[in-house]
Amino acid sequence: ARKLRADSIGRETEVPLDDVVEIGVFGADAGDRRGELLYRGLHRIRSGAQSITVIVTGEPARAGIDPWRRLIDRRRDDNVVDVETVPGGSGGTAP
Repeated sequence: ARKLRADSIGRETEVPLDDVVEIGVFGADAGDRRGELLYRGLHRIRSGAQSITVIVTGEPARAGIDPWRRLIDRRRDDNVVDVETVPGGSGGTAP
């Protein structure tokens, strides 16, 4: 994760990220892009690589950070990604 701040001419500079951000986990597609909501919660996100573990009652298909796009984001299509099943495991991981 990272946070960028843009100046008046659009030049971006990375700044430290230490914010509470919404995380969502979704089931199979139910007619919209995200599918059934399995989990929604706030998590502290810091700059750099990290992992978040949640337990859901259904089969996860997609997961993401700021899935309802409440934060300003120039690349809005990369917030929610497909969940990959872990071979031999009982859950999935979001890349």
